[in-house]
Amino acid sequence: MSIAIPSVARVANGAAPRRRPYGRRALAGYGFITPAIVFLIGFALLPFLFTVYVSLHDWNMLTAVTSMPFRGLDNYRYLIFEDPLFRQTFANTFVFAAGNVAISSLLALGVALLLNGEVRFPTFWRAVYFLPYVTSSVAISIVWANLYHPSYGLFNGILELFQLPGARFLASLETAMPSVIAVAVWHAVGYYMIIFLAGLQSIPLEVYEAAKVDGANAWHRFRSITLPLLRPTLLFVAVVNTLGSLQVFDLAFVLTNGGPVNATNTVVLYMYQTAFNFTRMGRASAMAVMLFLVILVITLVQLRLLREKE
Repeated sequence: MSIAIPSVARVANGAAPRRRPYGRRALAGYGFITPAIVFLIGFALLPFLFTVYVSLHDWNMLTAVTSMPFRGLDNYRYLIFEDPLFRQTFANTFVFAAGNVAISSLLALGVALLLNGEVRFPTFWRAVYFLPYVTSSVAISIVWANLYHPSYGLFNGILELFQLPGARFLASLETAMPSVIAVAVWHAVGYYMIIFLAGLQSIPLEVYEAAKVDGANAWHRFRSITLPLLRPTLLFVAVVNTLGSLQVFDLAFVLTNGGPVNATNTVVLYMYQTAFNFTRMGRASAMAVMLFLVILVITLVQLRLLREKE
């Protein structure tokens, strides 16, 4: 008792008890995160800084990096003011992104609403819709290129069956971009359907039951309950889909290689052509930096919109 009483008295007088040191635990935590930090620095930050550095120089990848002529902002100035093809590819990229995001998001939401209701074999239909997304985009592009073929393609065969004139899907200025967008929509709709389905299943059923008791029909329930509660999912799908669409390369490269007459040429594809076909790595790096800035702005908008109001 004589030993415990002074200890209690010290606690009662406000003296802080002796804390257990956490040095080993802190070191263990730093040890776990160190590989991730090293990976990000080595494979993300340093390559990005090198890209910015190269964008300020003129480099043909044949000379040493240390002897690159410094150009300052000339590469950026040339792309913005003197390169009409770069402006066209930027416009093509945004047209592709707008069409892909709008159509795939609406279709994915519609399919998710159907599968969220009373449907037989829901697991089977989810797998069927999700299957294209796990397939290689290059393989999908090759298959669709054959479907679009003007001579032996399936689509022109169907048109011929109904005695309709054939179409040059990938070789026409009017149909090339819509044809590429159609492939992108078919490829991605299953993935966003799964995300929408997860958002729909997180909405409590009691809310819908209360609305039914109040006399709300299906449209009113969708407009007043589903859409507001699905808003974070809608924003996530829209932003992620937009970011992916702005970086499209494989579909345009395999289906059309940017043609006809650069009608489907995108920023990333033009970046690839500038770097490896014309060995102008400085201008290609400047394109990459500008595309990064656009994606950064959209990401900041995403964070702003997804921020919960206090």
